[in-house]
Amino acid sequence: MPAETSKLVISDDQHNGDISFAANRLAKEARQALSFGRRGVSDVTDEFAAAARHLRAGQLVKDEYFTLFEAVGALEIMDPKMDSGYVPPGDSFEPAFDVCRGLEATEIIWIIDELLCLEIAWHDGYPLSQTVFTSLHVDRLLSPDNNVPYNFYSGQGPAGSVSVQEQLVHVVLRAYCLALIKCAQLVLHTVQSQNFYEEEDFVTHLFGRELLPKVSTDECYKLLDEALQFVTSADLPTDISPALEARLLFRRKYLASLINDTDDWSELVPQMYKIDRSNRLGKPLPEAFSDKVQRQLATSTPPRPMLQVSWKYASTKWTDMCADIVEAERLTSFWICQSPHCLQRAMWAFAYREPQPNTFARAYLQDRLFGSDRITEDVSHFDLLLTDIRDLVLAGDPLADPESFQVELPSDPRHQCSRHIEAFMDKAFEEYLNVYRMVCQNRCRIRRTFTQAIPIMDSLETEAMRTDEELNKIAPREAIPNTSGAKVHLNALTTWTRFYKVQIMARTIQLGLETEIYLPDELCTMYWLLSVFAHQQCSRIEMIERHMLVRTLNLLDHPQKNQRYAAECIASRDWLRSLHLQWDATRMMALALWRLCGVLMTVGVIEAPERDFAQEQLLYDARMKPYLGVTNEPIPSLADFNRAQQNIKSVDSTCKSIAMDIKEAKAHLAEVKKMTPEEAKYVGTEEQWKREIKQLETTCVAIAVQASQLLRLADKHGKKKSLKGLVEASIPPPGKRYHDWWIVPQLKERKV
Repeated sequence: MPAETSKLVISDDQHNGDISFAANRLAKEARQALSFGRRGVSDVTDEFAAAARHLRAGQLVKDEYFTLFEAVGALEIMDPKMDSGYVPPGDSFEPAFDVCRGLEATEIIWIIDELLCLEIAWHDGYPLSQTVFTSLHVDRLLSPDNNVPYNFYSGQGPAGSVSVQEQLVHVVLRAYCLALIKCAQLVLHTVQSQNFYEEEDFVTHLFGRELLPKVSTDECYKLLDEALQFVTSADLPTDISPALEARLLFRRKYLASLINDTDDWSELVPQMYKIDRSNRLGKPLPEAFSDKVQRQLATSTPPRPMLQVSWKYASTKWTDMCADIVEAERLTSFWICQSPHCLQRAMWAFAYREPQPNTFARAYLQDRLFGSDRITEDVSHFDLLLTDIRDLVLAGDPLADPESFQVELPSDPRHQCSRHIEAFMDKAFEEYLNVYRMVCQNRCRIRRTFTQAIPIMDSLETEAMRTDEELNKIAPREAIPNTSGAKVHLNALTTWTRFYKVQIMARTIQLGLETEIYLPDELCTMYWLLSVFAHQQCSRIEMIERHMLVRTLNLLDHPQKNQRYAAECIASRDWLRSLHLQWDATRMMALALWRLCGVLMTVGVIEAPERDFAQEQLLYDARMKPYLGVTNEPIPSLADFNRAQQNIKSVDSTCKSIAMDIKEAKAHLAEVKKMTPEEAKYVGTEEQWKREIKQLETTCVAIAVQASQLLRLADKHGKKKSLKGLVEASIPPPGKRYHDWWIVPQLKERKV
């Protein structure tokens, strides 16, 4: 091109100068364009790593001129990592495997087992394009040019006799694949009908394919039954026939469970054991699966490699999922659902099963509770909320008596009060049900949704105050002296709302500790704030207990007339005592860890990272951001925290205070252990309750041991004010702690 532009000649002398200038410019630009392709390629990895070492931890580097256009321009066509349509040299665009040809029974067993592996991987959060859709048999059934009755043949199929191998494909494998697709459709419907987080928990994208909506479950049953009949009647080896039957029966039972034809998910576990024992019979046929299917799917994402899942992993996951669903059914039985506090504990127990239940199991639990307008046949969502209010603050009070809501006489105070309570419950209803729903998410999402619920609960508290004022005008309540001697009203709805608000705030801290969002130097602040929340809860429960005691004594004066109300009050007092002991134990453990982390910072064992431009108030506000919007009973300020920190002085005095805190916490836990499931409301979760109490007791021992270790090391080094460089503290990660909500720094002498 440069040579050609230099030959440009213009006969008109008037314009020859301008044309020559243009020709020279074109030649120059052409040479630059050609030189670009001749540039050499150099490896900049070492230079990049050397430059990165000069950056401080947390320092950001941003190029203001790296635009979105340039970022998208990096997605290169014909790059096999980015272009799903790229075909390598010597390869074919579509897989060469013929899905219509007959297969041996052992190959059918292997394909079915591989589909089970890929299906459970989809449950774990991988997309269908990377799992089930890679099956060429499934892909053929889902192909847009395939119609009812969805055969593997592209036409009518071969005429004449059909071999056993072909029948294994077109009868057995076809029935299994159609049932698998129907199961995927039902799972997808269950997950999408409940709260979940796309891509974070589960991928619902179908990539332009439909999961055979024209095929009914009855048709799938019929096809599976025909396949079972063929396997029984066919002349197959004695060990192959039972293996195929086990797989077909598993699919049939799984399909029946998904459409609620049967609630016995436990039957799937023995079938999975049978499949597991015969897995060795399968003959691998990897060409029946291909990631080339992605070229035909509607997707804007880069191609993903076909997932490889081991059978051991898959069978364990299937067994765990079935066990989780069986546990979900048990935890939503009538005897648990009739008590809101038992049900809340059941939800937390389910969320903390090991391993954590997958998205479908959590969605199944939500569907059991919120799939209709009733928790069980005899318990509605309205009854659940009303029972919660009654158990906590209004036991033995006509205000929360269900019969009061049936009074229709407008002049009756019970009718007037019930209308105000109903109006409040309507506003609190959705957020109250979220207390159960939010626990059915993954661990990080539980905390995030709890932080979003705090301002909602705070505004609901304002509404509760207004409702309590109206109730006190209609039916004045008796005032009871508080700890300072001043007489106060209970203000039941305000107290109930504030209790849940502070409980949610405390949970956000505990879940933040579990998910490691706090730096080591922030543990002191967060455990101190947790102790403040626990102290508020204890004070609130004490106030409720005093009012409940007076109400109980008044009712016992007329035992024949108020027998039911008196029984409610006695049961509520047992529950309140349990709550008081639990929050007291939480408060003392939080205080002990606040003191331990505080003294470790004082002596230099735990240090804050360097922050050149940080200010103490801004750091405090950033960490307390979820709680700064609270207007009713706002959180303590930074000045309050600094005043509390002044109480942490020498190692000796602090370690003595820690020992006293732990002693009191263990005493509270010992009292809690003596309470029955009915008193402490952990019916149905007895094993989890005992395990958690044991974990808390072990944590108390660990705190006391580390405090003693700190005191010993301080004595060894002459009780210096600074142990920096002499003692090191390690923070155990989740899974390595005695309880994930309680982080006990592990101290040891630094080797010189």
